[in-house]
Amino acid sequence: MLQIDRTLKIPYYVQIYRYYRREVEGQRMIAGMKLPSVRELAQTVNVSKMTVEKAYYQLASEGYILRRNKARYEVAFVGQSRETAGGPGDEAAPAASRRSYLYDFGSGDMDMERFPLEIWRKYMNKVLSEPAYLTACNDEQGVPDLRDALSRYVYETRGVYAPPERIVVGAGTAALLGVLTSLLREAHSDIVVENPGFRLGRELFRNMGYGIVPVAIRQGILDMDALERSGASLVYVSPSHQFPTGTVMPIGMRRQLLRWAEEREGVIIEDDYDSELRYYGRPIPALQGLDTSGRVIYMGALSKVLPFFVRLSYMVLPPKLMELYNERRSLFRQGASVPEQCVLAAYIQSGELARQVRRLRKDYQEKGALMERLLLEAFGKDISVSRVVSGVYCHIALQSPYDESELRRRAEERGCRVLAMQSFYERPEQADTKEFLLSFSKIPSQDLKQAVAALHRAWTEKEG
Repeated sequence: MLQIDRTLKIPYYVQIYRYYRREVEGQRMIAGMKLPSVRELAQTVNVSKMTVEKAYYQLASEGYILRRNKARYEVAFVGQSRETAGGPGDEAAPAASRRSYLYDFGSGDMDMERFPLEIWRKYMNKVLSEPAYLTACNDEQGVPDLRDALSRYVYETRGVYAPPERIVVGAGTAALLGVLTSLLREAHSDIVVENPGFRLGRELFRNMGYGIVPVAIRQGILDMDALERSGASLVYVSPSHQFPTGTVMPIGMRRQLLRWAEEREGVIIEDDYDSELRYYGRPIPALQGLDTSGRVIYMGALSKVLPFFVRLSYMVLPPKLMELYNERRSLFRQGASVPEQCVLAAYIQSGELARQVRRLRKDYQEKGALMERLLLEAFGKDISVSRVVSGVYCHIALQSPYDESELRRRAEERGCRVLAMQSFYERPEQADTKEFLLSFSKIPSQDLKQAVAALHRAWTEKEG
């Protein structure tokens, strides 16, 4: 029976969500079983209806429950347990990352408490009440209104030239990269990737038969000599905020990279995954805005400023590649929810996204500074912490008698998930650097002190 533990600092909606998720995965609640109505459950456990709605919305977004017309929510058929199910993308999201952690320093998702769910629901209700509009919006390239909104948004915020007819919307970055692996295969057999760099992108290209050519990131700078020697004509970079080092590609190197692409008739995939979250100075302009020869594919995502269940990404294709896409568009099925695309279009057009980004910049700047201070207070001279100027991760280097894998194991034993820098390399370096990425976005500010204390105990206390 569900009971809210008011002594915990875990939000009430999270407690409700976790309870029903456990019941469904443990098959104590089976497909078709009805859940209490929002009003009924709110009265039973003495919380607000909004709290219950947040929990139900999250469960529905993950596929645990569904709602038929206006009836009560019921348990969906989930098949194999999510804790044990395998499938594509497991390398990027291993089984350990799907565990429930007390403090998830590994997730870049936002804290749901910071999202105006009632506004999103208002737009969703409006969209769902207009079936004719939904039918008219069904477009394999993406809802036209969303592409119009993204065209203006990305030009105003990133300096990207993105005519709506050259924007392709997808259900997340992985889906769009799947399209690219098909479009680029005839002209390119190898792809240069940053090392360290984005694991999922690397593995998607590898699985499609591309040769992977890792090129080192040294002090935050791509080794251009190694790029020239590689003989490849396709490269994947994140110039505005390199992941995972967090550095910015200098303007001189950006121009050098564009010259390389023009001379080799090459293609640059620019991953601009968290461009909205820069806390000091002006946002770094996108590489695509400097491109005058149609060599850059711009990849954009809003996953760091919208909840985890809004998995919508987009890409801006150069003219020649857009022609190829149009020739083959019947091969590419649109996997992104049409209602969700329509809601995001309204969310952008109304200015709500801009307001959301401003709120998050302020919150994350404060949380990043707090995280840095707490880590230094806890570990003292045994830690170095890079200043958080953008994004949602602190990059730390630790002095410890334990190796990196042991530190990660000890953290998990204490309910803390961390990301080891070694995991982002094509091949782990021989040196045991004991460097980690620690995200602060998903952990509520009031819990950060306890979270850092738990991590400190995990990494310093003797076991047994």
